[in-house]
Amino acid sequence: MKASVEQISSVKRKISVEIPEDEVVKEVESFYKDLGKKAKIKGFRPGKVPRNILERYFKDYVKAEVIQKLIEESYPKALSETELQPVSPPAIDPGEFVGGKPFQYSAVFEIKPDVKPEGYTGLKLEGKKEEVKDEEVEQRLKALQNLHANLTTISEARPIQAGDYVIVDYEAYAEGKPLEGGKATDFTVEVGSGQFIPTFEEKLIGLNLEEEKEIEVSFPADYAYQKWAGKTVSFRVKIKEIKAKILPPLDDEFAKDLGDSSLEDLKAKLKGEIEKEKALALEQQLKNQAVDQLIDGNPFEVPESLVEERAKAMVSDTKLRLAAQGVALKNLGVSEEKLQGDYRAMAQKQVKTFLILEKIASQEGITVTDEEADGRLKEISERMHQPFDAVKRYYEKNNLLPEVKAGILRDKTLNFLLEKANVEYV
Repeated sequence: MKASVEQISSVKRKISVEIPEDEVVKEVESFYKDLGKKAKIKGFRPGKVPRNILERYFKDYVKAEVIQKLIEESYPKALSETELQPVSPPAIDPGEFVGGKPFQYSAVFEIKPDVKPEGYTGLKLEGKKEEVKDEEVEQRLKALQNLHANLTTISEARPIQAGDYVIVDYEAYAEGKPLEGGKATDFTVEVGSGQFIPTFEEKLIGLNLEEEKEIEVSFPADYAYQKWAGKTVSFRVKIKEIKAKILPPLDDEFAKDLGDSSLEDLKAKLKGEIEKEKALALEQQLKNQAVDQLIDGNPFEVPESLVEERAKAMVSDTKLRLAAQGVALKNLGVSEEKLQGDYRAMAQKQVKTFLILEKIASQEGITVTDEEADGRLKEISERMHQPFDAVKRYYEKNNLLPEVKAGILRDKTLNFLLEKANVEYV
């Protein structure tokens, strides 16, 4: 077998393979021999069909099968000989299969670019350190208070107010016809939260218990749910229950209910949490700057297959997040192809980041141990409230451990870059 390589671009190669005539003949003979034992042709006993009859019936079939087998067996050997590691499936041109001649074919595929990162130590980064303000602690405290509020059905008849939780039945119509997905029973709306349809919520204010009313809402042309985008929709609403939110007092008892000894201790804990969040945000800001400088200072071509693969993964992640919220992508009027196209630029940057950090890690001897991978899986298992062994088996079964290790390698390399950077804090 002979194999030669042609460079089409910095990330694309064409490998041409030639298999000697004697190997081709041997494979053809072997195939016809096996076929002769199994072929059933009228007028001939099994195993006694002449070769010329077999060729008359099965010539094209044998040709296709032999070509496939020759390629399957020789392609990995050719890659090994040429020391190439494709990152995309090969586009194979089988050439011509002619009896009495060697068999030639070619395969075009993408490889990782030969990245040669420079200037990655001593990066000049700028970060903004922020002190935790009292207002931020108070805001976090009020969010906790709101989270532990009780909803109580109002005892005295009064109209709906902003902040009320209202249970309604509604049905949506456009041009007098019911709209798909526009009907709900015992639906809870937090009035003024903007979590449902802001105009709808606003027009509930002032309505009374058991009142029925038609509410009209005009949706903008760029509304996320495209089936309603640009339409004026009428909602026939019935108010079934009005609940008021009763906030607990912010005192030591409230803090004790949350596991703290006093309100001051709770505030101190919240301040510490905010400080930690700000420190993580600052670190991420510096890492983003480092990545941007690396990409700008080290241009290289990116394999299209890796970008496409990453964009598809991002679409899958989006679908999973939406599904967790009970929303299907198709109901938003956005196709997977459109979303994949929208993600392309982001996917390309992520692939560039991975490739350049991978090369820096290699040059600096940064590696990931099995123990570190287990540590990351333990974090995942604790977050998911699942046994560690079950999580590890899942990642091993689905071949996800390389992705876990790649994430750890990226984090360790970025931490190395920050250690070697010149950071100015403002």
